[in-house]
Amino acid sequence: MQQEQAIRGGDSFWWFFQRISGVALIVLLLMHFLVMHFVGELNFTDVSARVNMPLWKVIDLCFLVLALWHGLYGLWLITGDYLELAWLRMLVFFGLSLGGIGLLVMGIVTLLPKL
Repeated sequence: MQQEQAIRGGDSFWWFFQRISGVALIVLLLMHFLVMHFVGELNFTDVSARVNMPLWKVIDLCFLVLALWHGLYGLWLITGDYLELAWLRMLVFFGLSLGGIGLLVMGIVTLLPKL
């Protein structure tokens, strides 16, 4: 009965997406680490030229969005397991959402400063 409710409620999709985003984050992290630390020199000129390429902006934005979503959704699931009071769960959800939006805006302003 509980499994049927989870499938109808879409929880199985978010469970699966959490695993897929984790794998995508590992790939993006390895790619970022290899390119930034082993290809070319690590100086301001090379890094700023790489960051100004549209492809790297897309990759970095995907990395930012996936990392924020994966981390905050994981925190939401963990706190949902331990918080029994509905108002406290909603307060934590609101705080996580507000913090996530703030971090997303800061990341976008950093990655796309000319918007």
